Amino acid sequence: MNFSQIRCFLAAAEYLSFTRAADSLYLSQPVLSRQIAAMEEELGIELFVREKKSVRLTQAGQIMEEGLRRLSLEYESILEKAMAAHLGFAGNLNIGIVEGQNIRPPLSDALRTFHEKYPDIRINPSRHTMRNLRSALINGQIDAGYTAKFVVEEEEALEYKEVGTVRTMLCVPKNHPLAGKENLRLADFLNDRFITLPEEESRHVARLSEVMRARNIPTLMAPDIGTLALWVEAGYGVATMSENHALRHHPDFVFLSLPELGDVVEVVAWRRGNQNPMLPAFIEQFPEYKPGK
Repeated sequence: MNFSQIRCFLAAAEYLSFTRAADSLYLSQPVLSRQIAAMEEELGIELFVREKKSVRLTQAGQIMEEGLRRLSLEYESILEKAMAAHLGFAGNLNIGIVEGQNIRPPLSDALRTFHEKYPDIRINPSRHTMRNLRSALINGQIDAGYTAKFVVEEEEALEYKEVGTVRTMLCVPKNHPLAGKENLRLADFLNDRFITLPEEESRHVARLSEVMRARNIPTLMAPDIGTLALWVEAGYGVATMSENHALRHHPDFVFLSLPELGDVVEVVAWRRGNQNPMLPAFIEQFPEYKPGK
């Protein structure tokens, strides 16, 4: 059974006339009849009851029409999307962003310039934990991800482009004794507990953890960002966060700059072999990052 046979069958089922169905497809009536007969022979099912001046669907034919009409609509939709992607002027681009992070330059600039150049491309943003964003890239659920370098750099299936850096800061509750102070160091927080997230198990956080253990600073692992924020607000401890985190502007938290925390390199990442034709154009919107400049 091929798609030409399906088209002939659906037209005949709609018009209940082989002649009118053939006319709608710009075919001769004998050609359409042969297509349907071949389909019936291949399936071993009688699809139509032939009468003198008309035809009607058998019960099996009615079931086939319902299913094949859905299949036909899906096929046309898939074909349209494939052709649009091939021509490069319409389609979708799925972008993953780490949850809790504000959209700011260079990501916001890249999104704006990409839309200006390719207004017919729909960008579908989604939020993920660091771990889930990495998995979504590997599994092809998203085309590109904006995240920290340490999240993707050890995955052979992924490629990335460095686009900038962001400071790691210390998030404390607004009533913390050191909130608002300047020239602070980790040694000033020896009496605090540090709260971390499971997905932050990386070389960057591992380095901080070694420093904390060396100084006997206790740690507490939160299951998710919501719990971490609740624990910090409740005074259970303090937490390291990106300066770009949305909580930085929350009135109940204060972000402090500590030199030992350092910077994190940000990247746009994608899976090797990704076939979305618009992915290279999106990546090109990020200017080359040159450390130290």
